Amino acid sequence: MSLTRTQRRSEVGPPSRGPSGGFTLVELLIVVAIIAALAAIAVPNLLAAKLNANETSALAALRNLVSSQAQLVVAGRIDADRDGRGEYGTILELSGAVGTRRGFAPGPPGTADFSLRGPPIEPAILSASFSVVNPQGFATKSGYAFSVLLPDGAAPGGFVHEVGPAASPSFDGDGPAVGVDASEVSWCAYAQPLLMGSTGRRRFFANQAGDLLQSQNEVARGQGTAAAVAGPSALLGTGFTASPAIGTRGRDGDVWTVAN
Repeated sequence: MSLTRTQRRSEVGPPSRGPSGGFTLVELLIVVAIIAALAAIAVPNLLAAKLNANETSALAALRNLVSSQAQLVVAGRIDADRDGRGEYGTILELSGAVGTRRGFAPGPPGTADFSLRGPPIEPAILSASFSVVNPQGFATKSGYAFSVLLPDGAAPGGFVHEVGPAASPSFDGDGPAVGVDASEVSWCAYAQPLLMGSTGRRRFFANQAGDLLQSQNEVARGQGTAAAVAGPSALLGTGFTASPAIGTRGRDGDVWTVAN
């Protein structure tokens, strides 16, 4: 007696990889192992790419800051003592978030603060992404924290930083005000990762001379926005006019080299 095609298919049964027609346990384990291997290769590469992108962005921001400060001082948009010589600005001033400082107190040395303010700089020289500054003087962008430091008006060679928010700006650091004459010739800035090893590794420094330096940040491990940056970190001495530590250790213990 010959079997029909339907009967033969029923006896042989459908092709199957298991009771439910799915993958076997061994096959699933192989797939999981392959995925894990690919992840072990891809994740570190993605993290390294992200760190590199953040550090490149931080360097570009500092270069822009150097250019912005030069533009500001030449234009004389901040001149608290009215002597016709422009003064370098803070992040909040450069971004147009606050009116320029006009609270002048004659010296010697003459000082300036935000007790009186002129009109904001318009158009702003820095991007609006820098218009938020915390009480420790940091603005943040692309995984990095940026802080501009100006010469202090009381302690010789001291450092002051702006204090946010923009609604009530002031100064803090070695003193409560900026030295007017000194701020006509000097400023510096630092950029450090928000989280060491996750958003960046290197630390960066810039100043009025256009020096752009980097450290591997292995000793100081500067990160975050919780504590104000130490002004002499990238310098050979403790005062504002000390030379940058190019090719040697700065006051923070790290070796500083020309950034690239």
